[in-house]
Amino acid sequence: MDWQEFRLKNGIRLIYKNIPEFHSVSTGIWIKTGSRFERKNLSGVSHFIEHLLFKGTRKRNYKQIKEAIEGVGGTFNGFTSEEATCYWIKILGEYFELSIDVLSDMIQNPLLKETDIDKERKVITEEINMYKDIPAKYVFEIFDGTLYDKHPLGQSVAGTVETVGGMKRNWMLGYLRDFYTADNIVVSISGRISEKDMLKAVERYLLPVSRKSDNECQPWKEGPGGPKIRKLKKKTEQTHIAMGGLGPSRFDETRYALSVLNTIFGANMSSRLFNRIREQMGLAYAIRSYTKHYQDTGAYLVYAGVSPDNAEKSIEAVVDEMKKIRDNGVTGNELNRARKFITSQIFMVLEDNLEYMLWLGEQRLFREKLVTVREAVKRINGVTAKDVREVAAQLFRKNNFYLSIIGPKVDEDRIMKKMSAL
Repeated sequence: MDWQEFRLKNGIRLIYKNIPEFHSVSTGIWIKTGSRFERKNLSGVSHFIEHLLFKGTRKRNYKQIKEAIEGVGGTFNGFTSEEATCYWIKILGEYFELSIDVLSDMIQNPLLKETDIDKERKVITEEINMYKDIPAKYVFEIFDGTLYDKHPLGQSVAGTVETVGGMKRNWMLGYLRDFYTADNIVVSISGRISEKDMLKAVERYLLPVSRKSDNECQPWKEGPGGPKIRKLKKKTEQTHIAMGGLGPSRFDETRYALSVLNTIFGANMSSRLFNRIREQMGLAYAIRSYTKHYQDTGAYLVYAGVSPDNAEKSIEAVVDEMKKIRDNGVTGNELNRARKFITSQIFMVLEDNLEYMLWLGEQRLFREKLVTVREAVKRINGVTAKDVREVAAQLFRKNNFYLSIIGPKVDEDRIMKKMSAL
């Protein structure tokens, strides 16, 4: 059996995988909330709250939270994405109850002191400014804003300097009351812990969480509206480019074909983009393609960091490779290598119980029926060359092509001409 599932009396969903041969256990509390659930004036509130929950509760101050976990050799952290917030701890199995105690305390009893809010406001403002000073990262934020425009998916997860600067404590308390509720919470556990001990601890610490109906967010209903370009002229040594378009959601079966396409196209050192742009043309040190999947949409994208003089040439080469794979498809050798690469990566990543916990938790938060490892591997191995060519034809189109660029010189008209060749 891949895992077991339970539901507490208050509606909290629990997914659990016992791995007795491990010494450790990883536990995550997932909340169905993130930047796409936020109104514009609250942009960044999910991320802000995530920071503050480590600052102290009615039971523990910030030092006691850290010392409780690290004092027995554990590690812990949290993250916020567009659709989820997660707080996690990895610890030896004998200290499992402590991890549930600390995590449940953080989500149920945060102090959110005004002094901590003011301090963390400054920290997050510096975080936002830091990313703006790292064009290799900031270009993706600009890309999301270009692709999703005024939709919440186009908002930065961290918010803006303005929204973070204006965030009020009572807004955060209201947000916690509305979103940190039983029907929006999944507990994911993977590692060395017995079912009996696990259930006893989870029920003891999490049954007090109040119920509320499932969270809803603004759906994505738009079709492709490209080609579009957004530029930021900045004095940098390199020009940083993110380009791509809309893709399938996490529920769309074509995502398996896209995963194979992405691997062949630009996801590793054997890919077409790496061989063409780095090995053959010597234009870029960093060149890679990615995919993203949300509840109702997704994206494919390519990143390149190049000399300003090579920016247009690199865009032209990427477009050319898109056209080749769209019009001519892929070889049998490429297909076989890509399928083996993806399935091997699945098995190797999930050897870490923290990764297994994250994989289970994200699935349970959004899916009615979970996909097992065996099913995922079967679907990847079932992808054909025809499937890959069809998804390339669907996505690699001029009206589904968006580009963001940061660099010292940007000729928008010339770049648009290169993009329009798709």
